[in-house]
Amino acid sequence: MQVADVLARRIARRSSVEAAVVAEGRLKRGTGDIAVFIGLPANHDRLAALCGAKGVREPDESDPGPEGFAAKTVTTPAGRAILAAGVDKRGVLYAAGEILRRISYGLDAVSVPSIDVRTAPAFRYRGSSANQGGTMRQITGARGWSTEESHEYTIHLALAGANCFYAGGEYFDFVKSFDLMAETGARPNEMKSPFPQEWQATERGNWVCPSIPEARKALLEQWEQDFAARQDHDVLRMFAGDPGGCRCPRCAPWGKTFVLLAAEMAKIWLRHHPNSTVQIANQDLDNAGDQAVFDYLNEEPRTWLYAICYGPGSNAMSEYFRSELREDLFAYPGHGPINRYLREILNQIPKYQRIVHYSDITHWISAQYQVENPEPHVVSVYGRRTFHTRPRAYYDVFQAIMPFAEGDIIYSEGYHDEFHQYMWNRLLWDPNRSLDDVMTEYARLHFGDDAAPEMVEAMLQLEKNLEAPLATNDGVERYYLLVKSAGWKIPPHLMGDDHRWRLHMQKAALDKYLQSKLRREMNREQRATRIIERAAAARDVAAAAAAEAVLDEPLETPDMAALRAEAGRLGEESDAIFGVRNVGYFRLDEELIPLDWLRGQLERARVADGDEALRILDRMVRYEDPGDGGFYDDAGNPARQPHLVKGDTYDVRRWMDPANRPSQNTIAFSFDDGKGVVFRYTGLDTQARYRVRLTMVTPRIPRSELPAGAVRRTQHVVADGEYLAKDIETPEYTAQQFEYDIPQSATADGELELWLEKGTGGMATVVSEVWLMKNP
Repeated sequence: MQVADVLARRIARRSSVEAAVVAEGRLKRGTGDIAVFIGLPANHDRLAALCGAKGVREPDESDPGPEGFAAKTVTTPAGRAILAAGVDKRGVLYAAGEILRRISYGLDAVSVPSIDVRTAPAFRYRGSSANQGGTMRQITGARGWSTEESHEYTIHLALAGANCFYAGGEYFDFVKSFDLMAETGARPNEMKSPFPQEWQATERGNWVCPSIPEARKALLEQWEQDFAARQDHDVLRMFAGDPGGCRCPRCAPWGKTFVLLAAEMAKIWLRHHPNSTVQIANQDLDNAGDQAVFDYLNEEPRTWLYAICYGPGSNAMSEYFRSELREDLFAYPGHGPINRYLREILNQIPKYQRIVHYSDITHWISAQYQVENPEPHVVSVYGRRTFHTRPRAYYDVFQAIMPFAEGDIIYSEGYHDEFHQYMWNRLLWDPNRSLDDVMTEYARLHFGDDAAPEMVEAMLQLEKNLEAPLATNDGVERYYLLVKSAGWKIPPHLMGDDHRWRLHMQKAALDKYLQSKLRREMNREQRATRIIERAAAARDVAAAAAAEAVLDEPLETPDMAALRAEAGRLGEESDAIFGVRNVGYFRLDEELIPLDWLRGQLERARVADGDEALRILDRMVRYEDPGDGGFYDDAGNPARQPHLVKGDTYDVRRWMDPANRPSQNTIAFSFDDGKGVVFRYTGLDTQARYRVRLTMVTPRIPRSELPAGAVRRTQHVVADGEYLAKDIETPEYTAQQFEYDIPQSATADGELELWLEKGTGGMATVVSEVWLMKNP
């Protein structure tokens, strides 16, 4: 009856037809009615009898398999009927999902095509996260979900094939009421109560060093109490990092310390929850740490461990959350970093242990499967967590990684990845489906038959727009028109509560607004720069004043104002319908090309004396010029860092001084010990002397509460192994420049390697710009 209620409610919500649940033997039917007989044949005599009469063999665990079902439309003397028989309780729920996807929903009627399906899922673990997203809510001010809405989204994902959810408390009870699995997690060296400062791990925050006997004892006592109080979850996952861990010498390699501590915790967990499975995530380990885990598993049977979880920071062929790579695997790399290390893990672990993925399908940048060349202006406005679709990329990722695993319990940070979760669950059920098939199914379900083709095209275009240059991308207009046109084709009875279409239309209006804004900002900057160049050439400081007037021109046109209003209205509607709206709407007033630096320099020139004013204008015009035989790197811009050979890049303008030059608010950074951010130069003048200028600044990001002085922003500057400066205090928020002479011995061979190292107590290395200049 529970699944029948779900089926009836969802049919009634999408049309005005009456959908009622009646007990067996009390069914009365009118002309044109369709009866649905759904359940377990062993508990449903009428369903069992009809299956026998209509040649539908009752499904079981061998055919089609666990969690499977058989569904078929048949004709009975009383009229058309759908037989939906589950192998088990979950199978009944999945049969309901199949019926709901097949129906076409009209206002006064629904139509059901011929159905004849016998199917079961291809993967054991199909995990989802039905969460609204706390960060997104905080930024957008969206209303919180009700308990009913949280439950409805959970059922939406389960109907698509999900069988495992992150759950606790009342939500745990709801998940288990449908016989679905629940997962919980633990970070082994996380101390949840105050602890002595000397226990602090190398990781900042509430992490302790488990190599300290007193700290380890306290951890195990904590987990004893914690695990005894937890509900009876089906899966316990323990994480090596992201965050967590300790990389002190006593814990090295952290992988060994982690797995030994996890083994002790698993004994506690399984004593309280003997029917659960334990999985460990090998995140944020070095090569020695990974190998220590593999060696431990092969020493003797480790029956406490069910699987290795492969998630963000697990891939030893990717720099994401990894301090070093398995360079040997790049020889004969197969399909490359996407799955070569998965093959290595299977080669290393015992045959009775498995891989279960922990895929990040929620972030599009700074992520496990990130966009390779993200559009920088889109990045600056929307950030990591935002409504987007990446159907082609994630379809390819899925096909590459899933042959190595028993399934996936994905990682999500909010509702903005709802399409990705749907696609993942449908492919975990049947990985042999085409991308177009899955997308069309999704679009039909949520937008109706007529609008589906254009919404499929719109989602594919949105993926392209994540990388195409915003200023010149015709796809922005195409996406807007596709979504707008699809909206005209969505029936009114579906459009009334269609928050998904509204999310797409918001995104389309916002992108179109931002494109217009960027074009106007670029025009304004170019015109102002030309005025400054002419003033500097004429040695006429007063003439530069005209540039200030250009920079202060209003940006928003009437057409842009209309787009802002459209996005705002749609956001209010989607918030009212389902507590979701687009983060970009709240960042429209941020400059895409920050011009405060230009304004500040013009202000300085205006109040300076004649010679100093001219020098300021000259520096503005020739800011990046390294002189004859010199080199300049905008270190945080992937398109303008020709000499960067090591270091990740990030646009951190949101946490920087707006008066910094734009190139100063993007950074190259590294958390590695030893060589951090590295630049390499060749073809140098072997007889010349060189000088390096560095722009350094760190973002102002709120820190965890730590004792004063526990975190320092210091770094060393090194040229071919020779220290040019030690323990430089890197400025926070407002950029500064530092210059150092390079010893001639370092460039005498025509080459130079320049790098930054963590200073005393430093946590990272960071630089925004680098000039290598010949000394006069």
